[in-house]
Amino acid sequence: MSSSETPVLIVGGSLVGLSAAVFLAHHGVACTLVERHPGTSVHPRAVGYYPRTCELLRQVGLEEAARREASGFDNHRTRAGVESLAGEVLFSREELQGEDTLDELTPSRLLLLPQDRLEPLLRARAEELGVQLEFGTELLSFAEDPDGVTAVLGHGAGTGIVRSSYLVACDGPRSTVREALKVPRQGRGVLSRHVSIAFGADLSGVLGERRYSVVHVKNPQVTGILVHDDTLTGGTLIVGYSPEDGESLDDFTDRRCTELVSSAIGAPQVAVTIRSRFPWDMAEQVAEGFVHGRVLLAGDAAHVIPPTGGYGANTGIADAHNLAWKLAMVLKGSAGAALLDTYDTERRPVATYTAGQGSLQLAVRSGSATPEQQAEVADELTVTMGQAVRSAAVVAETGKEPPVHASDPRTLRGEPGTRAPHVVLQRGGAPLSTLDLFGRDFVLLAGERGTAWTRAGAVAAQRLGLGLDALRVVPAAEGGDGVLGDPQGRWSTAYAAGPEGAVLVRPDGLVAWRSHGAEPAGEESGVLTDVLRTVLARG
Repeated sequence: MSSSETPVLIVGGSLVGLSAAVFLAHHGVACTLVERHPGTSVHPRAVGYYPRTCELLRQVGLEEAARREASGFDNHRTRAGVESLAGEVLFSREELQGEDTLDELTPSRLLLLPQDRLEPLLRARAEELGVQLEFGTELLSFAEDPDGVTAVLGHGAGTGIVRSSYLVACDGPRSTVREALKVPRQGRGVLSRHVSIAFGADLSGVLGERRYSVVHVKNPQVTGILVHDDTLTGGTLIVGYSPEDGESLDDFTDRRCTELVSSAIGAPQVAVTIRSRFPWDMAEQVAEGFVHGRVLLAGDAAHVIPPTGGYGANTGIADAHNLAWKLAMVLKGSAGAALLDTYDTERRPVATYTAGQGSLQLAVRSGSATPEQQAEVADELTVTMGQAVRSAAVVAETGKEPPVHASDPRTLRGEPGTRAPHVVLQRGGAPLSTLDLFGRDFVLLAGERGTAWTRAGAVAAQRLGLGLDALRVVPAAEGGDGVLGDPQGRWSTAYAAGPEGAVLVRPDGLVAWRSHGAEPAGEESGVLTDVLRTVLARG
C-alpha cells in the first residue's frame, strides 16, 4: 500500500473540484485531486456561467480560453418554448437582457459552454499549475484528527493512503464525504427526478438561422428541456420520470430515448443516435454546516440548487473561490484557523438564498407561483453578483446598517462584504479594470490624498508578513509608481471613498473594510493592522 502527503486533498474532479484545484494552486497551495471516473465529464450538464463566474475565471487566466472555446455559442441567446424544434414557437426571450449595457458593471459577459467542454480547460490549467490529478481513483474512507485527515484511496487493483492537512469534498449531491460525516440537510428536498439524454442529430435543417440557449419543449409525446450545441450536430434533452407512478431509469432504453428526442425535434427524417444518459434529482437542499473540523464541503456536496436560473454550477465555483484564499492563508500561517469558519458563515447563507431563488423561478416557470412568490424573484445579476456577506472576515462600518442580503449590483458602492466594483483606471498609459488588481493578495485602494493610508498599508503588511498592494487613485490621465489614474473620476463614486479615504479588498475581490477619511493623530497604520488581524482571525 502506497502512502503520500499533500496539504489539501480534493475529493471529486468535476467542475467544482477542478475549480478548487485551480484556485488553490493559483494561491501557491499544493493539492491532490482524486476522481473516481477515468476523466472529465462526458455529459454536457451545466451550460451557463454568469459574468461574476467569468470574473473568477479571469483571475486565474482562464476567461480568454473559455471565451474562445465558447465562441460558437455567441449568438445562442434566446430561451424559447416550442411544441418541437420544427413546430410552433410558444414564447421566446433573450437571456440576460441588457447585457450590452454592462460595461460600467463588469468587463465580463455571460458564457455559454457545456460542462464537458469547460472541464478540460480547468484540468489543463490545474496541470499547468502543478496540481496532482488522479482520475480513476476513489475515496474509500477517511479519518480526521486534530492535525489533519488520513484518506484511504482505491485505484485499479490497489489502495493507497494520503495524509492531508485539509480535505475538500466536491463529490456531488450524493457526497460520500458528507454522508460519512452524517451532515443533515435542510430545504424542500427532492422535488422531481430527471434524466438527461445526450444525443447526436443533424439539427441544421430544423433550426435554420435560429440559435437557442434553452428550449422548453411541450407536446403530447414529450415534455422537457432541450439544449443544442454550437455544431448543430447534437444536444441534450432533459425529461422527468416518476417512481411513484412505477417509472424507473430502466425504462429509458435506447429506443425510448430515441423516440423522445425525435418527438422533441419534430422532424421524423432527422436520424437520432443516443450518446449517454445521466440521471439526476431536482432538489433544494443545503447542508447544515460547510465546515467540519478539517473537512470542508463545496458545490453540490454542500448544496443542491434547482437548475431553473442556472445557479448551481456558478454557486459551486464561487464556493471554491471563497475557500481557496482562506485555506492558503491558514496553511501559510498568515491567518488563524478560525478564518475557515467564515467560509461557512459567508457561503451557507448565499447557498440558502440562491437555492430559494432557484425554487422561486421553478414556481414561476411552472405557473404555480403566488403573487408574493413572483415578487420575491430576483434577477440573475442580483443573485450572482449582488449578494453581501457578513462574517468575522468583514469589518462592518460603525454606525451604518450593513447592506441587505442581495441588491442590484449596480446600486452597490463598495460596502464591506460586497463585491468590489469594476472601474476602468489607467496604469502605465493602459486601461486597467480594478478587478484585475484582485485575486492573489490584499489590495488597499486609497484616494488622491490617501498617502497616509498607503504608507500604513506597507507598515501593516510588514508587521504581519502579508502580501498587500497599496495604491492611490488620482484624477489624472494615467498613474505612476503606486498610483492609478482615474481620468473619468469614477472611482470615488463607485467605492464611496473620499479623497482621504481607503478601501481594503480581500484576495477574493470582496471589500473587507472601508474608511471614508483619514485617521486623527496619524493612527492609520495601527488601524489597518488591527483590521487585518481581525479579518485574518489573528486575535
